[in-house]
Amino acid sequence: MHEAPETQPGWHGGELEMQRRLGVPTVENPTVRGLPDPYVARIERSPLLALGTSDRQGRVWTSVLGGSVGAARRVADGVLGLTTSAHLERRPFDGAQRWVGLDPVLETLLSEPEPQSVHGESADQGRLVSGLAIDLEHRDRVKIAGRLTGAGVVVAPAGEERTPRADVRLVVAVEESLGNCPKYLNKRIITPRLASPELVSASIPLPAPALELIAKADLFFLTSRHGDVSMDTNNRGGAPGFVRVATNSKEAGVELVYPEYSGNRLMQSLGNLAEDPAVGMTFPDFETGDVLYLSGRAEVLVGDEAESVLPRSALVVRIHVEHARFLADALPFRGQPLERSPYNPPVRMLRAELPTDGASVLVPSHSGEPRSIARARVIDRIRLTPTVSKYLLRLSPDGDSSDARRVFREFATWRPGQHVTLSFAGELSQGWSHMRDHDPSSLNDDFIRSFTVSSRLNPAMCRARSDAECAEDSAELEITVREGGPVTRHLAKWVPGDDLEVPVLAFGGVAHPDSTDPGAQGDEGDLVIIAGGVGITPTLTLGPAALQSGRIRILWALRAEDLALAADVFDRIEGLADATDLFITGAVTSACSPTISALAHRGVAVHSRRLRASDLHLGRGSAPRIEVCAGRSLTASVLGWAAGEEVHLRSFDF
Repeated sequence: MHEAPETQPGWHGGELEMQRRLGVPTVENPTVRGLPDPYVARIERSPLLALGTSDRQGRVWTSVLGGSVGAARRVADGVLGLTTSAHLERRPFDGAQRWVGLDPVLETLLSEPEPQSVHGESADQGRLVSGLAIDLEHRDRVKIAGRLTGAGVVVAPAGEERTPRADVRLVVAVEESLGNCPKYLNKRIITPRLASPELVSASIPLPAPALELIAKADLFFLTSRHGDVSMDTNNRGGAPGFVRVATNSKEAGVELVYPEYSGNRLMQSLGNLAEDPAVGMTFPDFETGDVLYLSGRAEVLVGDEAESVLPRSALVVRIHVEHARFLADALPFRGQPLERSPYNPPVRMLRAELPTDGASVLVPSHSGEPRSIARARVIDRIRLTPTVSKYLLRLSPDGDSSDARRVFREFATWRPGQHVTLSFAGELSQGWSHMRDHDPSSLNDDFIRSFTVSSRLNPAMCRARSDAECAEDSAELEITVREGGPVTRHLAKWVPGDDLEVPVLAFGGVAHPDSTDPGAQGDEGDLVIIAGGVGITPTLTLGPAALQSGRIRILWALRAEDLALAADVFDRIEGLADATDLFITGAVTSACSPTISALAHRGVAVHSRRLRASDLHLGRGSAPRIEVCAGRSLTASVLGWAAGEEVHLRSFDF
């Protein structure tokens, strides 16, 4: 963890450097020397212990051991005894018989007789190790750091396992310990299981099963070191897929990227990595018992560097994997999932994974943070349904300077069907706090949201109004929003007279065919647009020429309670009714009948049922191009129905 004086642990240079880079105030280090009784009780209740060390080549590895409550117990004052099952064999090694196995940490601790420092000298005090006792069922964890002072192996009777099973006993003198918070721990019940390990791969690139494990992982363990002084083992957790694979090939190597979420701001792992990039990671598969061990180098990215790799992230770690072992059925435990952590943010995609056509381009400032290209003020709202409203926003330069006006004219432009990115951080951000149980999702929320522009207003000038505030450097646009999250709930509180003004960060997205160009569809064939609820908003910018061409068909799934939205849309958009099949879901009551009759009279084909696979080719002889702007369930259904066809997705996750 860090170098410590006799009385109170302090901070080492790497930790102080990371605190400085992130603007974190330096406080007293809460790490304690030794192993206090309260930590002992928590450790002894934990069924798992992640353990890290360095091998004689200087590589850092992490493992996860145990499987039952009491896997680690105090055997003397400040000393822990760890018992775990393993599969090991006695083989000749450096002129002597050593224990050899597939777990890189156990193999290092049991096969290398003389602990080595990272510089190759002998270390007489015992090999440096670090650990994390973790109780996923009760969301508890305690870090320890110290030295291995003893190890023993008891071979079990011969069985049918691929390699002999043994009971391993390790003794660790604990020099430092620290209890950690429960954030990002997804609850699981851990139960022991006999393992039968098989080495699947020990090379790079990673095999497909290893990539699948990373893709579904909601937790991994990592170990870092502070020279020859101490080590640190901890975990990182999130929603499945929070670790992204940037590269995986012989040519480019293996590179993983993950975001550092809001934490305790001690920077112990990151501080170690700032001084020494060596890192060891372990991805356990709690369902199958498979495990992926990785060793490599870490790179900590801050600010605009982080944003350039993983958008919407201020702090990112990039791992360059140098060594890997992927094992099947190697873990002596399984984990039954119980509950996801309420603190988990949504998964963030790599910039390279995002669509390139029409993507938002954030203008960086000198600090590396996204620069506001305009200010957007709410000037009107029309509530269409209890949860859906239209908002009229007036845009103006962010400041009175000539540079602000230049940025506004250069970047505050859009085309029909694109989206606008707004920052509500100034309105909603509560700043940093360690825990926020009353509102856990807000802890990592940047309150940046994107909304489809649902109007065909000229971005070069303000719409003709008698309003004297409509200046030359001004524009107006409309967004249609369903109330659901903190930002849209905040918008819904607006009433005339309120001063709600937020920064505009960008415009982006793919535009729909130009409303002034009847041939905008070109020779690309028929287009079927499938919309779910407010997913109709990109379609609202289609012009009459495109809609009346006969080559666009719209399939719109809408809840009965939102029929007022349909009435408003068809009132405003010329030609849309004749091009649309409306599928009404939910309880269609007698109160809906007048609206449904009016829509049918306009030319809308109304269906009181869910959308079906056969609807994709409704009235079409040839296979059309398909565009989807809907929620996850409907999108997944369409992708299944349209397998083998050209499908373009318009995501709600801008």
